[in-house]
Amino acid sequence: MAVLIPLALFLVMVSLGLGLPRVEFDLLRTRPAFLLRVLVGSCVLVPLVAFVLLKLPVFAGLPADWLMGVALMALCPSAPLITFKSGRKGGDAVLAAKLQFWTAAVAVVSVPALMGLFHRWSVAPAPVAAQVAQAQLIPLLLGVGLRRWTPKLAVQINPLIQKLASVVMLLLLALILVAALPKVAPYVASNLLGAGLMLLLSAAALGIGLLVSGPQPVEQTTTALVVSMRNPGLALLLVQQFAPEQQELKLAVVAYVLITVLTTIPFLRWRQSLQQV
Repeated sequence: MAVLIPLALFLVMVSLGLGLPRVEFDLLRTRPAFLLRVLVGSCVLVPLVAFVLLKLPVFAGLPADWLMGVALMALCPSAPLITFKSGRKGGDAVLAAKLQFWTAAVAVVSVPALMGLFHRWSVAPAPVAAQVAQAQLIPLLLGVGLRRWTPKLAVQINPLIQKLASVVMLLLLALILVAALPKVAPYVASNLLGAGLMLLLSAAALGIGLLVSGPQPVEQTTTALVVSMRNPGLALLLVQQFAPEQQELKLAVVAYVLITVLTTIPFLRWRQSLQQV
C-alpha cells in the first residue's frame, strides 16, 4: 500500500500530461474568467464550505477522524480518474483533462495554504507543498514535457501508461476496499451524522461546479464533476506521510469517496435527462 499510492498517483498524472492536447493552455488565453472560476470553486470554495460546515454546532460532537477526513478531502481537488469518468457520463473528457491539469498545479499552493483553516490538521505548509508537488505537479509536467518535445513517443507510450495507471489504481482501490470495506459499513453506521456531513459537502461541491460553469449543459456536467470529485489518492498519501498511525482517518477518506459516488448517481441521471430533452 505504501508503494502503490504514490505509484498510482505518479502514473495517473504522467498519463494525464501525455494525453493533454497541445492546446492545454488555451483556457488561460481564451477563457481566463471561466478557468479562474473553476479553480476558485474547486481549490478554494469547496474547502471554505467544508470549514463553515465543520463550524456548525450540529457537527461539533463528531469524532476527530471524521472532521479531519472531511477537511482533508475538501482540501484535495482533482480526482485522478475524473477524465475517464467525465467522458463516460455525459461530460467532456478533453475539458476535464484541461481543468484537472490546472487544479493539480494550483493544489501545490492551495492545499498547504488552506490547511491552516482546519486546526485539527496541524502540519507545516512547506512539507505539504513539497509532497503535493512531488505527487502531482512533477509527474504532470513530465507528461506535458514529453508530449510537447517528443510527441511521437508520447503518442506511442501513452496507451501503455494509461493501462498501467488504470491497473495500478484499480488494484489500489481493490486493496483499499478489501481492507477497509468490512470496516467502513459499521464505521459509517456508527456515525450517520458524519455521513450526513459528507453528503452535504458532496452536494454543495456539485452545486459549486454548476455555478462556476458556462451555459453549455455538457460543460456544466463536466465542471460539476471536476469540482466535486476530490482526490482520495492525494489525501491517503498525505495521511500516510503525516499521520500514518491514524487508521480511522483512512476509513474516513474511503467513506467520503463512497458517499460522493452515491451523491453523483442521481446528479448524473438528472443531467443526462436534461440533455435528452
